Amino acid sequence: MLQKTMKFVVRDILIDLIYWFFWWYTSGLKKAFLKMIDTIVQGNRELGLSIWIKNIFRPMFGQYDWQGRIISFFMRIFMIIIRFFIFIFWIIFALIVFLFWIVIPLFIIFMIMYNTGLFGEVVVR
Repeated sequence: MLQKTMKFVVRDILIDLIYWFFWWYTSGLKKAFLKMIDTIVQGNRELGLSIWIKNIFRPMFGQYDWQGRIISFFMRIFMIIIRFFIFIFWIIFALIVFLFWIVIPLFIIFMIMYNTGLFGEVVVR
């Protein structure tokens, strides 16, 4: 009975733990990177930044007189600037989440080693 228990612990738990760590930094990292790219593309799609840039010289609401063209141009410039800053924050957020994916397992291992005393005594004077 003890032998079966030890076999379970060693083979199933430890090997799965090693495989999980390997998966996290290979195909899991690839999936997280692709998800980050999808999030950035979705941000562009939701903000419509590329559409605003593409239509910068087209007058809004069919106002083809010179006043409508000037107002439309400056309004689009203003909206492009605002949406650009929002998009930059969107990209930064996606990058931070991706970096957390990389750092979290290492942080957990470090904290386990630190709290179990594997680093030795810390002397504070």
